[in-house]
Amino acid sequence: MRLSTSARLTLANSSLLAVSFSALLLLVTWLADRFMVGHVQESVEAELHIMQAELQVDGLRGVSALINRRMENLTLNHDRLYRLEDAQGVKQAGNVDIWPASAGAQEQSFKLPSRKYPGETEVVLQWARLADGSRLLVGFDEIEVASVRADIRRAALWSLGAMLVISLSAGFLLTRAALKPVEAIRAAAQRIMEGDLRHRIPARPNGDEFDRLGETLNSMLDRINNLIASVRGATDNIAHDLRSPLTRHRSRLEAALSNPPSAEELQPWVEKHLTDLDQVLATFQSLLRIASVESGLLRQEFTDCDAGQLVRDAADYIEPLTDEKQQHLAVTVEPGPVLNGHRHLLFQLLINLLDNAVKFSPSQTSIVMAARVIDDHWQLSVEDAGPGIPLGQREQVFERLYRLDTSRSTPGLGLGLSLVKAIATLHRGEVTISDGSVGAKVLVSLPMSRQ
Repeated sequence: MRLSTSARLTLANSSLLAVSFSALLLLVTWLADRFMVGHVQESVEAELHIMQAELQVDGLRGVSALINRRMENLTLNHDRLYRLEDAQGVKQAGNVDIWPASAGAQEQSFKLPSRKYPGETEVVLQWARLADGSRLLVGFDEIEVASVRADIRRAALWSLGAMLVISLSAGFLLTRAALKPVEAIRAAAQRIMEGDLRHRIPARPNGDEFDRLGETLNSMLDRINNLIASVRGATDNIAHDLRSPLTRHRSRLEAALSNPPSAEELQPWVEKHLTDLDQVLATFQSLLRIASVESGLLRQEFTDCDAGQLVRDAADYIEPLTDEKQQHLAVTVEPGPVLNGHRHLLFQLLINLLDNAVKFSPSQTSIVMAARVIDDHWQLSVEDAGPGIPLGQREQVFERLYRLDTSRSTPGLGLGLSLVKAIATLHRGEVTISDGSVGAKVLVSLPMSRQ
């Protein structure tokens, strides 16, 4: 069975808490056990010192009497061992009949199994040789250590169980609350998939990461809607632009069936058909060119280009058109800028801007083109003397096949500025339109390459 994200997160958090809590309990148990064992060892050493002090006051008889009193006052829960023997090894007092073989020759502590609690705990013993050559053995059991150890284990198990129950419950509730925005995003996406394209993901202002994700997705949906609207408009424009030449072409062919052109009329008749077909092919070629530029794959062909030389070449290329319309092209170029870009596309960008300026500027007017470097950006401006572009349409003119002339009687495909926009975006630049001194002013800003 596949667990939900909230269940997996809850289990992961609870497991991490359980491991951390268990490690903490083990550390506490080890420290408590070490402290208790050390306390028993210190008690044995203290008892030996008391016996040695008693020896100096009352001798062996006083030590024997003290051991007897200790044994008489033993509680039922404790097991304590004593043995006092003289220099010849004869027992003088205590409840240990034979000196333990594991005591060793050195005066150091050792352990023996508890006689009172066999298999459950041990007795910590230590012996000392007294001043008169006699030996004294003292041992305290670890029953308290075992009891505390058992209490700690029981408390640890209960605490671990309570922690798991609380962490699972609280973790599940917190995870569900944290993932609630994800469910809202899923529900919104489902509604959009079902056709409600205007629906948006609810987002709180100044919210968390999920709210910012919702805002990003909403912006993406708005962009998709705009693209869909743009595609619909482009489709309508394509249908209009292609229908007219194809309709004329079909009408001429139908007319030719009933009234074939004469030998003198054949060449003009064929030329008209070729013109219509060239217009259709040019439209498709431009659309494919824009799609190729927008794909971003042409960035692999970027090289360092002399921007000033590109501007001068474009001006020379367009000069015959300006001469034909008796227009004056004024070019100002700052020397030295180098751009990292696609040379042919940048040249196409310049030609499209100049061609538009020539097309929409009346005869005997001036077109001004300037290129300069501002803040590590190469900026190109082209200012015409035409009628200008209304403020509300300055973004729409970059859409494919969009024309200010709704009757579409002006020559052109409506793709020139679309290609300019695509080329500038490919070079991570921007294109803006503003009012010039007479007509419209197009400004292209591209980042420069390192010198």
